[in-house]
Amino acid sequence: MGTAQKGSVKSYWPLRLLSLRSKCVGVAMEWTDLKQLDNLILGTKALGTQIEEIGVSGEGRSLYGVTVGDKPATRTIVIIAGCHADEIIGPLAAVSMIQDLVRQPLLGVKFKIVPVVDPDFLHRNAEALPVTPTLHDLLSVNQNRDLEGHFTDKTYPECVAIRQWIQRSAQIDAYFSLHSAGLISPGLFFYVGSGTETRCVGHVADCVAAATPDYIPLLTHDPTGETQTVLSPGFLEVAIPNVEELDPEKPSNSLAFIAHHFQPQFIGVSEIPLAVCPALSNVSLSEIDQCNRRFSRTGHIDHAFQEISLDTQLFIIKTFIESVAQYIVTA
Repeated sequence: MGTAQKGSVKSYWPLRLLSLRSKCVGVAMEWTDLKQLDNLILGTKALGTQIEEIGVSGEGRSLYGVTVGDKPATRTIVIIAGCHADEIIGPLAAVSMIQDLVRQPLLGVKFKIVPVVDPDFLHRNAEALPVTPTLHDLLSVNQNRDLEGHFTDKTYPECVAIRQWIQRSAQIDAYFSLHSAGLISPGLFFYVGSGTETRCVGHVADCVAAATPDYIPLLTHDPTGETQTVLSPGFLEVAIPNVEELDPEKPSNSLAFIAHHFQPQFIGVSEIPLAVCPALSNVSLSEIDQCNRRFSRTGHIDHAFQEISLDTQLFIIKTFIESVAQYIVTA
């Protein structure tokens, strides 16, 4: 197991233009914006987003579906965030994308975004954050349930409502489920659905490498053991069940649902950590877990690490998404 250095970049899309777009369009966000996500989402309606209340949570909170971007476009990208409510970067990234796209749409593609899949448990986590959260506070967020793993069954009304909204789409060209490693990790990686075109993966990997600071290693292994297939530094292939094997009566994830109904060109999952510790590169998952539990208890670990700022996390995730969008439009 190891990490890869970021080298020369040969991309399908001009990386400088993509990076400048993300940096110039972006609206500053704070971790505590989790406490006002509904207001931030609804505030984009006046700027031109189409916002629908697509359902309600188990505790009666609104579920929003947002359509934004180049609305006449025939290409469609779907994003959901917050299937695991303790992975709080996802909803912030989704709302930040909405704010960017309503100000400067990417021509040729429209986005359909569910920024908060589990508003009930995200509300609990947001309320627990202090005014100025530290890394220790962020790592202590722990209210969670597995809406990703139960996306296709009837366990959660939120998943039922989101599935129904997504199925109104005529086609989906790319799909993202935004997650977070949510811990101190040896480095950064993304999952890519099996069967994705090699040239697309190469383009996206080049864009992300160009956007990622040098102190963040792009992993060439999966620290969770989920997959052994490395497509490019930082990009790991995750198997998606054969569409003929998907049984709607049994639990499965959103990736399988999308593949079954739409067969998009690209399926991606973000897994960005809160901090990186290269010394953890060659240790087991249990040792990584022990390191994080020690930090949660004491605020210290035995190795040097560096926190990844919220701005950097958002920039990397948005580059990941936008690079796919640019590829789909221009390929």
